[in-house]
Amino acid sequence: MGEGPGRGRRAIAFLLSLIQPGAGEFLVGSFRRGVIWAVGVAGLGFALLFALPVGLAALGLALTVGALGHVASAVDTLTLTGARARWSLVLVGWGVLIVGNLAVDPLTSLYRDHYAQAFTIPAGSMMDTLLVGDYILIDKSVYRREDPRRGDIVVFEYPHDERRDFIKRIVALPGEQIVIRAQQVFIDGRPLSEPYVRLSNRSAATSAVPTYCGYAYGCELTTVPAGSYFVMGDNRDNSQDSRYWGFVKREKIKGRAFAIYWSWDGDRHWLRWARLGRTIS
Repeated sequence: MGEGPGRGRRAIAFLLSLIQPGAGEFLVGSFRRGVIWAVGVAGLGFALLFALPVGLAALGLALTVGALGHVASAVDTLTLTGARARWSLVLVGWGVLIVGNLAVDPLTSLYRDHYAQAFTIPAGSMMDTLLVGDYILIDKSVYRREDPRRGDIVVFEYPHDERRDFIKRIVALPGEQIVIRAQQVFIDGRPLSEPYVRLSNRSAATSAVPTYCGYAYGCELTTVPAGSYFVMGDNRDNSQDSRYWGFVKREKIKGRAFAIYWSWDGDRHWLRWARLGRTIS
């Protein structure tokens, strides 16, 4: 019977499994166990992501399960007393893990392309709902189940340069008539209540002139085409939106923003703790 793993190797195995479940088990000579940990932790995480509706709860649960799997695999290395593995077999095992991680990349890409994706807010057109330095998540699966709704904050391909992504709020739906008088939006003749809108002193001045309208779209009564949406930024005086370049087609909408997962104040060089995990609405 071979000599069991020494303390030094066991300590290294513990640290390796914290980074990659299964790696430490290979180091101390338990190859079958290493494969079970590696496949089990990754498989359970992806199963949760694909099985549960997109949202902070699903992402949080998958991350928690993954973190616990890393810790549990590391603790498992401390309980193993089998024979010490030869370095040639250890390297083979780690090679298998590397290949396995490469095989996981398509699943990660699939989830990002069709379920959830992260974006950064680079400009202030959606203030105060979204601030510069907010890192948000969008649900890319939601519009496979339902139609976009008024009030949804959506990421879409900018009509004049589809390589760029814009984020705005849906204001008018297909078939609706929209007109803007001063800063008031009317949908089918009724004023739209928009408590989220940020107006400047300039807005207050132009609001005193009921007939004022300086936009390419919306000054006259306009019907939103079928399969298209009229979108606007919440920061109305600092937003290039449908008022200037027209409508957004449904197929160009990438998804609906649903949460802020990180927020960094670049001016103060400080984390905005109160915004972490905030639902976007």
